[in-house]
Amino acid sequence: MKEDYVSLMSKNVLRVIMLLSVFFLPGVLGDCDLVEITGNLRQRNCTTVFSDINKSQKNRYFLRIENGENGGYKSTACSTPLQITVQDSPWSPSINIPADLKEHQSVTISCSALTPCPHSPPELTWNLQQDSHRQTENNTEGTFTTKIQETITLSDTHDGYNISCSATYPVNGGNKTAETEVTLSVSYAPRNTSASISPSGLVSAGSWVELSCSSRAKPPASFTWFRNSKHGAIKVSVGQVYSFNATEGEEYYCVATNNLGHQKSSVILTRTGGSRISVCITMKILGILTLCGAFIIFESWFKLSNKLPKHTNEADVDRVIEVQVT
Repeated sequence: MKEDYVSLMSKNVLRVIMLLSVFFLPGVLGDCDLVEITGNLRQRNCTTVFSDINKSQKNRYFLRIENGENGGYKSTACSTPLQITVQDSPWSPSINIPADLKEHQSVTISCSALTPCPHSPPELTWNLQQDSHRQTENNTEGTFTTKIQETITLSDTHDGYNISCSATYPVNGGNKTAETEVTLSVSYAPRNTSASISPSGLVSAGSWVELSCSSRAKPPASFTWFRNSKHGAIKVSVGQVYSFNATEGEEYYCVATNNLGHQKSSVILTRTGGSRISVCITMKILGILTLCGAFIIFESWFKLSNKLPKHTNEADVDRVIEVQVT
């Protein structure tokens, strides 16, 4: 009860405080159904409970204090009315999440619901820990809030996780439920960083090769390419894709980086063979040599066959040709 209300009463009235009745009146001085008075005026508490309230009770209400002895002291706070609004649907709960969530952080997430009557608070449930302790808080403006909370340690798996919380209010004849859902947005360092090469397998020296790097990170990662050498790793490019002419077999890897960390990919090897031009020239030379050899053999056989006597039999000719070829 406010201080100015108490000051309206004399010391004599305060002595007979047990005889006072405290209640709210609809309108200015109209009648009202008897409601449950739960407050204690000695504790400056004038709480009154309206059970089974309905839309017809939407109105302005005024606090009135009476001394029940022989129509004694009466006082109505006409200058400070209370407007009561009644709605069919229950209030949706509120989920409170700290801003700028990052992996490895320990954060407290809470779900709260407006509590018009602290004697019948709503039941709160969510998809976090089911046995979260429920508590009802008295707000500075005189209202009440029922709340549950849970402390969790964040990881990259929490990014995109949906948290839902429902508030179930007891009403005459059953319950009414409202639900709220929010999605977590958690930042994390690069994960699952990998490098790939195209084309894969053995490539000809001087061929165009493309290396690609990928990673899962929030915020998105930037990429840097390195080549292993006998003097250590050498930075060769920046960007998700690195293209170059392969001249010899070398080792490459990429590093994904954001403001929360970095991760290195596995090493990939570029394998090169002879150049395509060299292969073509070699094949042509081998073809020419084969033709020349066949021509020489044929010419030798032809000359030899003309020098042999007529009576030389076919077996002797074959033996001579075999010797000549050898």
